[in-house]
Order: sequence, then C-alpha cells, then structure tokens
Amino acid sequence: MILVITIVCIISTIVSSSEATTSKSLPQAIIIGVKKCGTRALLKFLSIHPATVVSSTEIHYFDSPQNFQFGLDWYRNQMPIAKNNQYLTIEKTPHYFIDRQTPARIAHFLPEVKLIVILRDPIIRAISDYVQIKSRHESYPTFDEFISMNNFTRWTPIKIGCYSLYLRRWLKYFPLERIHFVDGENLIQRPWQELESVQKFLNISNHIQQEHFYFNSHKRNFPCIKQPNGCLGSSKGRHHPSISEHTREKLKTLYSTCNQQLKELAQINFSWL
Repeated sequence: MILVITIVCIISTIVSSSEATTSKSLPQAIIIGVKKCGTRALLKFLSIHPATVVSSTEIHYFDSPQNFQFGLDWYRNQMPIAKNNQYLTIEKTPHYFIDRQTPARIAHFLPEVKLIVILRDPIIRAISDYVQIKSRHESYPTFDEFISMNNFTRWTPIKIGCYSLYLRRWLKYFPLERIHFVDGENLIQRPWQELESVQKFLNISNHIQQEHFYFNSHKRNFPCIKQPNGCLGSSKGRHHPSISEHTREKLKTLYSTCNQQLKELAQINFSWL
C-alpha cells in the first residue's frame, strides 16, 4: 500500500511539474493587421525572442461567427504551448483590423491585451493585395484596369488602405497607448529598428537586433532571420507589376485625406504619409 501511494505521489509530482513548465494562455498581444503589410514577417521575427511564443496560424476567433461561438476556452486551446520562460503569447489575425465586431469583442474578453498594427504605403499595400489575388486566377485584369473602373474605390484592396476609417473603431475601445504602430516600409528595409520599438512596447528585452537579419536577394531583398527556415514562404516577396503614373496619382489623391487623418489619429509621421 505504501509503495502504491509513493508511486502515485511521484506521478502526481511529475504531472504537476510538467504543467508548470508547459501551458497555454490567452494572448497578451495580438497583431490585428493590416493585411499585406508585413504581419507574418513581424510574427516570425518575434518568434525568436526567448520570452515569446507565437501562434502558427491565424486564429480568426473574434471575427468568425463560427469560431466565436466555441467560446474563450476554445480560443485558449488554439494558442501555442508556452515552455520555460516563454511568458508572452502572441497571435496574429490581420482581418481583425477591418472587422466591425472585433474591437468590442477583444476589449470585452481581453481588456488588458496589447495591440500591434502594421501599416505601409496604401498604394504598395493595394498592389501586394492585387498580386496575391491574381495568383489564384489564370486570367485577371491588370491593376491599372481595375483602377480605371468607375467603382474602383469599392474594391476591397483599395478600401483597406484608408486605415483611419478602421482605426476610429478601435479607438472607441482602446486608448492609443495600448496600440503600437509599425512602419511596414521600414520593417522591410531596417527590421531591427521596428523590432526595437515593438519589444519596448511589449515590455520585453531588446533581444532581436541587427545581427539577427540578412536580406534575401532572391525575394526582392526581403529580410530573413539567420536561422533554419528563416525566410518567409514562396507567397511572400512576389514581384510587383509596374503601374502607370496616372494610376499612381489617382491613388495618391484618393488616399491623401485618409493619410492625414491617420497621422492625427495615430500620432505617427511615417515617411510615406
């Protein structure tokens, strides 16, 4: 009997020890957008920090009626297992930024969460979005042809670029100091600078620095991490088509008001604004 009790106690201790060093938590930080601005790159870069554990897929909990009905325990179970000193769980779902219901839902269920938003030149973002969509079709209009259409402003790749429209919703539920804005253009050119600011915002050590990066000449000089599989997949860094000056000026005019509103709302002054 004593032997049996001893064995049970040992097993219980082992299980308790295992649970103490590996667990799943609700995210303390979420990359909420913006699509085609570098969200996957930022998540990959943050994954090498010893304090972080990041989701491997987009969860789509707060913006999906089907997933949201599964409840918060389901959401927690989608998170990665944190080990040892990994105390910061991060998930990424870019569609959160433009979804109408997500800001209120996150504010209600994760009132202390930190939010990260990556923004880039909306014209470049729209072209990148177009390239991704076009890759799924054998025959597709050119980018210039889309912009020449009368209702081009209703085209989703164009609408998303008016960032201020969506940011206003988030600011109804979150103070500005809980949202960190990443310059997506600088993230491509000097990722260590953006990572320094992100790590400070997340209150973690400045572990990820310039020596962790190199630039891949085969993928439009996109930054990669110096580790196995340190570059993003084949869907990233695609070639962008040239667009006419008429199209570019048309989009500059369209986005000028949105960009000015963004500067005022977010209190940022990125070089492309």
